[in-house]
Amino acid sequence: MRLEKETRLRYDQVAAGRTELGKLSQCLVAAQEQERKSISRELHDEVGQTLNALLVDAGNLQKRIPESDAQSRELLDSIRRLADTSINEVRDIALLLRPSMLDDLGLTAAIEWQAREVSRRTGLAVKVSTEAVADDLPEDLSICLYRITQEALQNAARHAQAKTVHIELKQSLDRLVLSVRDDGIGFDTESVRGLGTVGMEERLRQLGGVLRVTSQPGVGATVVAEVQIPSPGHSAGS
Repeated sequence: MRLEKETRLRYDQVAAGRTELGKLSQCLVAAQEQERKSISRELHDEVGQTLNALLVDAGNLQKRIPESDAQSRELLDSIRRLADTSINEVRDIALLLRPSMLDDLGLTAAIEWQAREVSRRTGLAVKVSTEAVADDLPEDLSICLYRITQEALQNAARHAQAKTVHIELKQSLDRLVLSVRDDGIGFDTESVRGLGTVGMEERLRQLGGVLRVTSQPGVGATVVAEVQIPSPGHSAGS
């Protein structure tokens, strides 16, 4: 009886610890997303506007420089090119942190943008197929599936040596299924489990979803995320 009580006590302690860790993880993810959103807005609104103002002032200054002063005009052109490059880089960083279309246009538009960006930067051919996906999905659900897509694409581009990736997003009744399949070198799922996979699993677990990663050496990899869409008035994972 004493041993049984001690075992039960230890079990309850472990269960309580796991519950607290889950709550902490959820808070950390929420804080991370809020911080990304804040930094993205600051980059776009503050840094971006300052650089745009610099370009305007440079344009006004150019009008005051005589045509005969070739050296000054060349230096000013160099400043304008650097400012223009910086604006594009700031915009890209802000969008990678938190794409505005995720809030404005929904999950499908954000995933399609992410696919185009990865193709532009890496040369990877990324195809996106969607089926009956609502535009007004809960924010935490959209963010979760977007981050999973982002992580899977990064893995395909950096580690898998893939040439093509196919992303499928399907909504059926009250469920969403996301699939990211690449034709890379693959890996042994039993021995390779990186922090990215752990992060994807944790994000999805908080919403009551499941993540499946299937792969074999030489045959590519497939990441499948499946989650239930909460009914109106209920948050995901409740």
